[in-house]
Amino acid sequence: MPSVVYKDEVKYISPLVDVSGTTPTEVARALPENVKYVPVKIVIYNSDSSDHVVTLGSYNITSGSWVEDKLVIKVLAGQMLVLNEDDIPSDFVITTDSNNALMGWYAKLDSSVTNPVKVKAEFRLM
Repeated sequence: MPSVVYKDEVKYISPLVDVSGTTPTEVARALPENVKYVPVKIVIYNSDSSDHVVTLGSYNITSGSWVEDKLVIKVLAGQMLVLNEDDIPSDFVITTDSNNALMGWYAKLDSSVTNPVKVKAEFRLM
């Protein structure tokens, strides 16, 4: 998993992901184990013609199940939203045992869309 060291911090910047509906889409896989993925910047662009609610949360990749809503963000049609560390409640996703419960940050929408909502996030690894 690519990460960068910047000012004595390790950060991971996700690729730009398309979120098209209620099926969770991976934003960041929490590896290596026992490393907290704390969001410090989230960029969301809603290219759809309708408003949407984007839910970012913890997802168990091993079992394929949603674990917990972490952030619920309303994005208007055509809106680009940039949330910085001060705008994001402090939370994290962590994999404690990579063999049994591989965890990740995932995103999903309130409904299906014609034009996907774009999500990109930056995480501090602790």
